[in-house]
Order: sequence, then structure tokens, then C-alpha cells
Amino acid sequence: ALLQRAAAASDRELRFQALRRLATALVNSGDLEAAIDVYRAAERHAPAAGTRAQIATRIGWLTQETGGSERTVQAAFSRSRGGDRYAWVVRVMLLVTAAVSVAAFFWTDLWISLALIKVNSGNDILSAEPWRLLTVALVHGSPLKAGVGAIQGTAVHLLFNLFALDLGAKLVFRLYGVGRLLLWYGIGVVAASLASAIWLPTIWSVGASGGVFALFGVALGAEWAHRPLVERGARAALGQIGGLIVINLLLGFGLNLAGGGIDNAAHVGGLICGLLLGVTIAPTRAESLRRRWGGAPTIAGVREGLIVAGVAAILVVTFLSWPALAQLRATLPI
Repeated sequence: ALLQRAAAASDRELRFQALRRLATALVNSGDLEAAIDVYRAAERHAPAAGTRAQIATRIGWLTQETGGSERTVQAAFSRSRGGDRYAWVVRVMLLVTAAVSVAAFFWTDLWISLALIKVNSGNDILSAEPWRLLTVALVHGSPLKAGVGAIQGTAVHLLFNLFALDLGAKLVFRLYGVGRLLLWYGIGVVAASLASAIWLPTIWSVGASGGVFALFGVALGAEWAHRPLVERGARAALGQIGGLIVINLLLGFGLNLAGGGIDNAAHVGGLICGLLLGVTIAPTRAESLRRRWGGAPTIAGVREGLIVAGVAAILVVTFLSWPALAQLRATLPI
């Protein structure tokens, strides 16, 4: 009973240790199926990659011992070697982005149907076709521009965004898991698109960089506010993310001064959205000092749900009123 109460504690380290001891007790008593379930809970709450790998190994052996499926066994052993059964999601994000971008570049109708077109010939396109808020991340460059220079520019734009997306997605996946990665990337892309629509309503926009900046914002916000305890490689990347953001923002504004067509509004909009999520929601797959002294897991889950719902509500209201906001923005002296 004491172990079960500790397993529900708000302190993640205490919760993990209690779950591991409870699972060991269940193994000693012969209840292997129940032990597997408790070990899975312990794996989710493991404070570091090393301890998570140890628990995954035990899950693999127990699953094999109880006659579980070979696929489940191999998945557990893969996680114990540093793999993750959802790591493929990041690769799929990159593959889909690359494939659709290349196809759209050579198929003009597809490009036109996916690009972030806000206003065209005085008509409000975006309000009637809201999917463009998301699909903008799947197209790069423009087939409407001819020549070798256009192809080269598209290739550079796409490759740079794929590299940045790979980095940002892996960091957010490491800190928060696959579900939040996909949801927050989508929210970030929408936030970036709305910022672009309000700031540059007559300019057609393309690219995943707004969503990438949102992922960077999540990682930076988590690093600033929660100081997640992660392995050396992830720690080094988190330490560099702030510098990468500054360099990319300065590069974007600098290129625009030289006549470039960088959508800095999308970058800033995505970054602000990501920072909001990263600062207010503690990493769920890494221990942090704030989480150690935070509230109970159930309360934290409710709080996270309210935060995400609030952000989503703000985006919906912004979308419904974006033409008026764009007109208001046009009256500003900047």
C-alpha cells in the first residue's frame, strides 16, 4: 500500500522508484502480467535515458517469458538500445514534406491548392479555404517562377527547412513525445500562417519554417523554464537552439532588407506560439526541477489541457477575425 501511494506521488523520481520496486515485488510474487504493466508505467516516468533503457529491457524479457508477441518483444529491446517505437514519425514528417514539395513544384495546380494564399485580386481566399493554414508547410518554392535559379532556390529552401525540421522535431519528441510533437507542430504552423496573413495579407507564402520556429520555440521555452535533465547530445542541442533562432531571425530580416522574400511574420508568430507552449508545459519525457516540485500528475494534465485548449481558442478567434486584424495592422506605421 505504501508503494502504491508513492507511485502516485507528484515527485517524478519518487514515483519512478516506487513503480520499479512495485514491479519487482510483482515479479517475485509470480504475477508477471501485472509486473509488465507497472514496468511500462515506470518506463514512462523514468527520469533519464539510461534508466528508461533498463526498464525497457526488463519489459522485453518479461514479455518474452509470458508468451507475448515477438513484435512487442523486439520493440522493447529496441527501446533498450536507445531506439523508440515512434522515432519513425520524425522521418515520415520529413519524407511527406519533401515528397509533396517536389510534386507541387512540378504540378502547378497542386501548389496553388496548398500554398498560403490569403487575398487574391481583392478576394478573401483564406477564410473560404482554411486548410491552407496547415498545407503551407508542405510546399516550397514556386513553380510560377521559371529558370534554373528558381529550381536552385527551391532546393535550398526545402533542404534547409528539412534540416531544421529534423532538429526541432527530434528535440520536441525527446522532451514531450510523439503526440505533442504532431499536435504542437500543427498548432505552430497555424499560428505562423495567421501571423503571416495579418502582416502580409496580399503576399502568397510557402514553407515549413513557421512550424519549425514553433518547434524551436517549444524547445527553447522548455530549456529556459524547466531545465530538462536529458542526455549529453540533447543537452548540447538545447544549448544551441537559442543561438540558431537568433541567427535565423537576423538572416531573415537581413535578406528582406536586401530584397529577399522571407516571411518573418510567420517565423515570429510560430516562435511566440512555441515559446508559450514550452514555457507553460513541463517536459513529459524528461525530469526537470520545476516538475519535481510541481503539482500532482493529474492536476498537471488538466492544466496542460486547459493551456492547449486556450491556445487553440485564440487561434480560432484570430482566424475568424483575421481580415479585420490585417486592416488594423495596415494602419500601423511599421
